[in-house]
Amino acid sequence: MKRLNIDIKKELTELEFKDIIRICETQFNKENDIRQIVVGCEEKIKEIIPAKDVCVLVVNQKKNVYELPTCKKTIPIDTTLESMLSECYKTKQPLILNDVTRSFLYNKKQDNLLNLDLKDLLLVPIIDDSKDKNILAIIWAATKEGNWNQYTQKDLEYMTRFSMFLKNFFKEKDMVSEVNTEDTSFLDCMESYKKLNAKMRRSEEYFATIIHDVRTPMNAVMGFLELLNLKENDKEKKEYLDTALKSADMMVTLINDALDISKIASGKMNIEQVSFSVLDELSDVAKLFYNTAKKKGISLSAFYDPNIPMEILSDYHRIKQIMNNLLSNAIKFTPEKGKILLELHYDKERDGLTVLVKDNGIGIVKEMQKNIFTPYRQEKNSTSREYGGTGLGLSISQQLAVLLGGKLELESKEGDGSDFYFTIPCKTTKESKVSIDVAKFNKQKIMLVLSSDIWVMKTSLKPYLSYSNAIIEEVPSHLLKALLSREFDILIIFKSEAFKYEKIVQKILERNQNVLIIGDTFLGDDCHFIGNVKRLNLPILPQDMYRKMSDLLFPHINKEMEKKLYNNLVDMEGKNVLVVDDSNINLKFMKEVLKTVKIESVLAFNGKEAIKKFKDNKAIDLIFIDENMPGMLGSEAIKYIRDIENKNDLKRTTIIGLTGDTDQDTKKYILKQGADDVLTKPIQIKEIMNIITHYIR
Repeated sequence: MKRLNIDIKKELTELEFKDIIRICETQFNKENDIRQIVVGCEEKIKEIIPAKDVCVLVVNQKKNVYELPTCKKTIPIDTTLESMLSECYKTKQPLILNDVTRSFLYNKKQDNLLNLDLKDLLLVPIIDDSKDKNILAIIWAATKEGNWNQYTQKDLEYMTRFSMFLKNFFKEKDMVSEVNTEDTSFLDCMESYKKLNAKMRRSEEYFATIIHDVRTPMNAVMGFLELLNLKENDKEKKEYLDTALKSADMMVTLINDALDISKIASGKMNIEQVSFSVLDELSDVAKLFYNTAKKKGISLSAFYDPNIPMEILSDYHRIKQIMNNLLSNAIKFTPEKGKILLELHYDKERDGLTVLVKDNGIGIVKEMQKNIFTPYRQEKNSTSREYGGTGLGLSISQQLAVLLGGKLELESKEGDGSDFYFTIPCKTTKESKVSIDVAKFNKQKIMLVLSSDIWVMKTSLKPYLSYSNAIIEEVPSHLLKALLSREFDILIIFKSEAFKYEKIVQKILERNQNVLIIGDTFLGDDCHFIGNVKRLNLPILPQDMYRKMSDLLFPHINKEMEKKLYNNLVDMEGKNVLVVDDSNINLKFMKEVLKTVKIESVLAFNGKEAIKKFKDNKAIDLIFIDENMPGMLGSEAIKYIRDIENKNDLKRTTIIGLTGDTDQDTKKYILKQGADDVLTKPIQIKEIMNIITHYIR
């Protein structure tokens, strides 16, 4: 893996944008030549947005042409053509399109002014202040193929403001030919805009509708399958349930991918900047895919750098989405008995987090690698038939990586596996602490029994131990008996070797020595050693490993913490949760889940009923409420409940919004109305339990 540079163009801050405007103002005030102003404007635009090529098309309505001063060229204004340029001219509205080749609006002959290998296009009209809102010029900004940058709504916002700034110079310098105000009325413009808006939003609304209509029933389908799976002991039935769950999850994933592609194309994909713990939020990815890989006979190993800062600033949902896509592909294209490695490394010098997914699967032919990130394109035509999938995952992952401030890279050789990796900025402060403090393991003597699982030892266990500052001694398993006469702090041994030398391990424990056994999930009596022994499940994650080691070496430290956790779970009995949803199936699912932790459910079918039950029941500890319900939206009911609490000086009740809409604006609106958190359907049992243990005291 080569050293990455975080060289993706970053979004400007508001201060940086204002500085550019000030520089332009000083420069343009001295100019009287339209060509010089346009040249200056085109150069500055490249500093504002990720544009490789920029043109300003000055409108000459007398000649009915666009004039391009910097290249001394004219283009006829033809509003009869279906193109982005003509739609921008007719509607007098800015347009943004990522991946022009997939748009019905793109007309290569008219829209590709410079005959480039065009990828993304942004058009912004410069409009005067007259009643008819006449167009003075159009800003044309493009990126080329091979450029991973893409346009966002923030780019559009800055360019719209920049166009308003330019308008004043165009008018003051009297550099635009006289406008014929009879050509296009403002009403005609609005009518055209409505038609374009309807056309542009058609696919977005279609997918958004599907998302909601599918997520609501899928919430119940996946929820009840999960419940059945938890209670089922018959292996054959569990296999059927696993298959059904996997199929349902794939269905939701496919729809989400289609919606993401639509959002990215229109520049509406939002990236949140929130502070989070990498180990807390991204570890479950390794655990989830470990079991998936195991079922296919693939060995998956994970390494999360212990020196990753305790908190970084980024969007963990989108990072997780990329990791999911990369691991899913790795498992798909790696044969049985193959190997996959997931690594997360921190570069303190550049304050960057690198995520790597490495496999020894089928690899990718060199000439096909350039197309691997293109939507709906896979390595070969037969790939989707043989392995499944739509070819959307890598395209979405690449574009998300760019929005996060990085770039997804590929190194691959046919028949020799693939490495996919990306680096994103962490934006940590100088005061940031590392995720795991390994100082307490300094000089501890650890005996490491060599295992037949060489892959996990080499890629995960040994790298972790190298961070511990402990004294490590490697011991071949056949010499394990020699440790009976030696003193050490911890013996680390894999499950297979522990079972093979069971009597020796038990004798070591009887000598009051500490033993850490590593293996797959331990069930029942399959690991019945007695003494100072801890079990560590695969894949090995640093927080799990160091906590187990700490429990063995310093048992008194975590006793109080465990006591608090136990008391918190016991306190769930007698708690009351109000669940609001217009779906009987979803209400039944939530009731069954809450019953497993002895929580009483109060059910309501709509917002009005929820308000009434909230007023009547003074012992509600938490509320789960769906957003999209007939009569009254969940957010409206939330606001009403908050008003009741404020007027009556009541204790604030925790409210969790539920929605099938993945759009961040919807989530923000629900939070603004008074929700404490928002979950996106379909909801996993784990998410519900996390909410309960976090909010109910």
